[in-house]
Amino acid sequence: MSLTRNTTLASLTTTAAQVAPGMSLQEVMDIADQNSAESASSWVESMFTFHGGILADDAWLRAARNSDTATANALAWAARVFAEPRIAKVVEDTLAGDDGSFDAASFSTDVATRAFEALGVTGSPRKAASSLLNQAAAAPLFEPEKHGGAIIGAVRFIPTAQFVPAVVEFLEERIRGQVSKVVAKRGDAVELALLWKANRWFGLTKDEFRTAARPRATTPLSSRTPLPADLRLLHEEARRRKQVVLQGAPGTGKTFVAKRYVEWAAAGRGGDSNLSAILAALPSNERTPADVAHAAIRQGLTAVWDIAQFHPSYGYEDFVRTLATTPTANGVTFRAEHRVLSFLAAVAVELRAADSECDVILIVDEVNRADIARVFGELLYALEYRDAPVRTPYTVDGNASMTLPSNLILLGTMNTADRSIALIDYALRRRFTFITLEPDVSVIDAASWHGTADKDAARHLFEAISGLFTTADNNAALAVGHSYFLPSGDATDEAESLNSVARRFAYEVVPLLNEYAAEGLVDSAKLASVLSTVGVDGDADKQDSVEEALRTWLASSGPDYDGTAPSGDA
Repeated sequence: MSLTRNTTLASLTTTAAQVAPGMSLQEVMDIADQNSAESASSWVESMFTFHGGILADDAWLRAARNSDTATANALAWAARVFAEPRIAKVVEDTLAGDDGSFDAASFSTDVATRAFEALGVTGSPRKAASSLLNQAAAAPLFEPEKHGGAIIGAVRFIPTAQFVPAVVEFLEERIRGQVSKVVAKRGDAVELALLWKANRWFGLTKDEFRTAARPRATTPLSSRTPLPADLRLLHEEARRRKQVVLQGAPGTGKTFVAKRYVEWAAAGRGGDSNLSAILAALPSNERTPADVAHAAIRQGLTAVWDIAQFHPSYGYEDFVRTLATTPTANGVTFRAEHRVLSFLAAVAVELRAADSECDVILIVDEVNRADIARVFGELLYALEYRDAPVRTPYTVDGNASMTLPSNLILLGTMNTADRSIALIDYALRRRFTFITLEPDVSVIDAASWHGTADKDAARHLFEAISGLFTTADNNAALAVGHSYFLPSGDATDEAESLNSVARRFAYEVVPLLNEYAAEGLVDSAKLASVLSTVGVDGDADKQDSVEEALRTWLASSGPDYDGTAPSGDA
């Protein structure tokens, strides 16, 4: 077979569509010649299957006859690689990396030329490399990056997993028809294909190839449970406004509530519905927004979600779109890419186009800790005018505009006690609904405690410090929430649970209170008085001493378990 003749996949597919089982070798050669494909008998015999000089049917011919051009092109590529060991060597060891995935930097005329030279190819190894890469682009396996007429890298790889079942069928017919003895177990067509490294021909790892070989059946949409009453306001505002911020003091469970809502929206499948989990289950060359949307529909998901956490250095390029470096044979190039908001917005657009009822939810934790204008940029407009395209500085997937569709929900959290930042940007505030979560002792009462003593101790400590935060003192927004007083999952009995209550109070609550006092946000005398009522009379900065004093108090006096302060030593 000639390595340098630039036979196109189109000519191969056309030939496959025009030949018919039962034809002679000469008849097939004549048709190949008419289509400008190579017509040498050795080439035709290697590309097609003949039994006793008569053309046999196979998956490639069937796909071509049925006008399934995409599958026929993929199988033409497979036939080309299968038929020529030197091509197979370059594809398997140069274009593909160690795990089978394609290497973007190796999709270069220069790199492929060196690979053919190393195999001792004479004549024009560069022309062989050019022919190979052009066929790979026509399959299509990748979108080439070019400099003049030379391919210097891959801009992106095209999804190929959908062709795996046909490739497995094609190879089983070819291999079992041509090879009398194989190592793979009889009947195990997928492992037989992997034995021939077919996964590398399409840029897939072995696990990705095995997964793609299984039928991608669509499961029915999962069913959500009735909406919990305490999530009703959040749900109604998320549906009405599309963007909600849960605000409150530290420990009031803002992120917990946001994740509870996501878990409900995902019909109890929050793990499966997380964007990272969906992407991880897809082949590396099949991780576009459209692929994620299709995967969500196949799996019957009712939500796709992710979480982003803002911080002072967080910017537009972290949240919306950015220019990312991509390695090439000659160094690196820059390519515009989605970031989490742009990616999820594109997923939501795809889901809506497919008439899917699946929601897309993005949790933005600590939304007030970043420079809002810098992070959202022109999308402040898109928040208010959903479904209206907004032009962005970067063009991704050929589109310079971006749309925040109405099936995308933004769910933010905001710590009202964070003094390191200014008040939230007014432009963002008027585009969100704000729901305030208050410290709630009933959450402590309803928690899973080991006994009565540990629950009452936690309740007493919570109520003892609640008096430090009042509207009159203008510090109510700094109150310590109930999350600091919930039971530890590590405790195995009531005694361990009591110790856990004491430790959390000493190492989490008291340092926060001391910080408030140092900044004048809590009256120092009031704080000392409150700590004294729970046995902490010494230096409150020494956490081990605070823990020990609190344990002693709990063991000897403790709270009156009717919820009032103890008498005597307290």
